Amino acid sequence: MVFSTWLEVGVRGQWLTSGVVAHRGLHGDGVPENSLAAFEAAAAKGYAIELDVHLTGDGQVVVFHDANALRMTGRDVVVRDVGVGELAELRLGGTGERVPLLREVFELVAGRVPVLVEVKAGNPVGRIGAGVVAEIGRYGGEVAVQSFDPRIVLWLKTHAPAVVRGQLSGSFRGERMPWSRRVLLRGMVLNAVSRPDFLAYEVGALPNPVVAFWRWVLRVPLLVWTVRTPEHLAVARAQRAAPIFEHIQP
Repeated sequence: MVFSTWLEVGVRGQWLTSGVVAHRGLHGDGVPENSLAAFEAAAAKGYAIELDVHLTGDGQVVVFHDANALRMTGRDVVVRDVGVGELAELRLGGTGERVPLLREVFELVAGRVPVLVEVKAGNPVGRIGAGVVAEIGRYGGEVAVQSFDPRIVLWLKTHAPAVVRGQLSGSFRGERMPWSRRVLLRGMVLNAVSRPDFLAYEVGALPNPVVAFWRWVLRVPLLVWTVRTPEHLAVARAQRAAPIFEHIQP
């Protein structure tokens, strides 16, 4: 299935012409998420790659989804509290794969496919923003950055406007947070200031009038996450949006 119309002519970020994005790489069947093996598998098939980043205690940008390493490594380690050397000793999902640096992923991909970097909320905005931008500056391939934290998107607009930036959002069902924060994040209110180049929204919360409003105001494309079923793919197609997918290959 091809989603070739999701980016309009003249929109920043139209480099993502594959129209489908592998969530945390192409993982499963013994290949752990956010691993070099998952990223190689995605790049070999020509899929753009989505990945997650955190900042370690010694200021390195590592590719990992959770704030704590327990789920993926069996070790109760908070990523921001340890150095990259300690993380390198851990193994992902009982395999030989380790936690990679963002720099290592860029070296592996080597410009073959675009890379979509999600900066995880909870990291110090300026420090991780600067770290990610520095890695992008050393890389020659095509990259965009997204985050649920609108402060990250605003930081990029202010300090690295050349970097393609996107605002992630969704229903936030099940998230423990004050109702006022939930309303602000759901409504992507800071879009008025941060002016993202694209939006990425929860597939189960679409169609959505807030998303339709911001797409019309900003004239930007939409990605949908996380697409896991044919029904999700149908939603993405109806929304003229690019699927960030896993466990199903569009």
